[in-house]
Amino acid sequence: MEFGLSKEHEMMQSAVRDITAEYDKAYWQDVHEKRRPPEEIFEDLAEGGWFGAPLPEEYGGQGLDLLDTVVILEALCEGHAWETTFRFTMSTVFGGISLVENGTEAQKETYIPGIAHGEDVWALGMTEPDAGLNSSRISTFAEKDGDEYVIDGRKQWISGMEFADHLLLVARTTPFDEVDRKFDGITMFIVDPEADGIEYSEIPLDIYYTEPTYDLFIEDLRVDEDQVLGEVGNGMYQIFGMLNVERITAALSGWGAGKEALDTAVQYAKDREVWSEPIGAHQAIQHPLAEAHAKLESSRTDLRKAAWQYDNQVGDVGEVSNIANYLACKAAWEACEAAMSTLGGMSASSEMGVSAAWGVARHQRTGPVSEEMILNHIGQHSLGLPRSYNE
Repeated sequence: MEFGLSKEHEMMQSAVRDITAEYDKAYWQDVHEKRRPPEEIFEDLAEGGWFGAPLPEEYGGQGLDLLDTVVILEALCEGHAWETTFRFTMSTVFGGISLVENGTEAQKETYIPGIAHGEDVWALGMTEPDAGLNSSRISTFAEKDGDEYVIDGRKQWISGMEFADHLLLVARTTPFDEVDRKFDGITMFIVDPEADGIEYSEIPLDIYYTEPTYDLFIEDLRVDEDQVLGEVGNGMYQIFGMLNVERITAALSGWGAGKEALDTAVQYAKDREVWSEPIGAHQAIQHPLAEAHAKLESSRTDLRKAAWQYDNQVGDVGEVSNIANYLACKAAWEACEAAMSTLGGMSASSEMGVSAAWGVARHQRTGPVSEEMILNHIGQHSLGLPRSYNE
């Protein structure tokens, strides 16, 4: 086994850190307070071609492996730019990798270069208010009409709609009660978010999150059949193919939030003096931070392992990706909790940024996949236990 980073990995991380070094704590505080996207650093990352890291070179990407991408995302997180990692999942994974795996040659040539160059932002339209995590029960329906589909329905918790250039919309093309298998009859469509027939409204949030999220209302949306991504009726199985990548990259976002909170808390524990010594000298402060560090470092190894297995198609990639997601997001949450306790009242201040990381880390334990569903999958598919839930 090789656990050390290659020279190429070290060069990648150094190049990314050169970018993140230009954006200090005040920059991220401004991003949090104004709840705005960090467009300036996005532009720098796009100029460096980083959004195209795992995409094929013939379409403008760098042709790197998933492990390479994980190393890049780690560098972003360690450079206090963990919030940029969400766009990798939304655009590079849901947009780019979906196109690589399922797109026609014309679709790949049309859309992938924009993603690779950071010019096009994508959103995923999957979740519905009456289906939740039971994706087989989505009711948004696309009915064939000549060489078009007419789509009606509703989506909820759709992140980044306001900034998206393209929406990967998931809809039924065959009613649930007419299919042989529950995930049959679901199709992916490439949609213009500003097309006639789509309206969306932002969902007010009490906690900080990196991307605004929306209710999406679809009525008489007409989409050309050329905008079908992949095979009609087989879309859910094609989505499953990219979920292992999503599990890993999304977990890196949560991991980064935990790492940011921990780093802030460690520095505070060194600087803050009470009773003539730093509070970090007290085991009640020191031990939770040390434990958080141990769990974050352990989960980092799991994320790298999952990425390596995906690249090499070794072992049960679904199992290791789910385990890595579960451990990384939980470790991130515990790191944020330790940081909140360390900073006390200061943890709520926008100056420190810990509360922003805390909110995101908690959300990552729920979405895009909940801990409970991960444990269901591990229990049933890894341990061979009886299915623990019904439709």
